[in-house]
Amino acid sequence: MKKKGISPYISTTLVILIGIVAIYLVLRVISPTIDKAKDSAIVTEALQNMRLIDNYIKQVVSEGEDSKRTIPLKVTEGTYLVDPDCNCINFSYTVKSELDIGGTKDNINISRNMDNLNLFIIYDRVQIQNKDRFSRGENSVVIRNDGINTSTNYSIVYVGNLD
Repeated sequence: MKKKGISPYISTTLVILIGIVAIYLVLRVISPTIDKAKDSAIVTEALQNMRLIDNYIKQVVSEGEDSKRTIPLKVTEGTYLVDPDCNCINFSYTVKSELDIGGTKDNINISRNMDNLNLFIIYDRVQIQNKDRFSRGENSVVIRNDGINTSTNYSIVYVGNLD
């Protein structure tokens, strides 16, 4: 009696191909979900950090000259930029997903242009001093009230890395 069936080589090849296709499909579906969750976590961290910096700037302004705070700033991804030219604190990050975000939240402006996400706070009656940046890792940030600019009557606030 002659046995009928598939050759062991063909069946092994088919099982391997089915496995590869299954892995590819799972990664194709799961990868965007993972990217979106990571982007969301980074944006949440950035919003918390921006709120923290903003609150400490407001505190040192209200307490007067020589008031100072040193805060730990954990940055998972992206870069914070202190920009005295625009009197602002800016966070920028390249998103990897289709995260839908924009507008204003707690005085923090949020804008997205293609893959670039920016969070920023512009200060009207505070003069930000010192151009500095904080990037990935643990940062120690000093926020200090350096007095009043007599020509504008704005508080001068230094924001920078702890030296």
